[in-house]
Amino acid sequence: MNKIKYLILFTGLAFTACQQEDNEQAIKKTIDDLHNEAMVINEKAIKTTFKLDSLLADKRKQNNADTIELKKSIHQLNLADEKMMNWMHDFQLDFKGSKTEALKYFQGQLDSVKQVQIQLEKAIEQAKPFINK
Repeated sequence: MNKIKYLILFTGLAFTACQQEDNEQAIKKTIDDLHNEAMVINEKAIKTTFKLDSLLADKRKQNNADTIELKKSIHQLNLADEKMMNWMHDFQLDFKGSKTEALKYFQGQLDSVKQVQIQLEKAIEQAKPFINK
């Protein structure tokens, strides 16, 4: 009877560990997919920043004082790019810890990369009126 209890307990623990491993791998894959999407968006943000920098230089040559909103938009693009670079620098694909800690870490990183992507998209959207003029 005790052997059956231990077998059931061991099977349950093994199943839970496998589920956590599968969840961890699924989250890592989602993080990687979002990271790849965010990199494409980040590249667009950088190109947008270059366009706005050029526009700002032209306005300065014309002594156009209407540059405050343009500078704000450039600043938001730079902040979003910096957030992306910081996230990539801090992310640890080979995070060491218990299965529970690793799962929690990767879920947090998933949320972080989503926030980076949202900030990049928002900064690009805010820059559109300047580019479409």
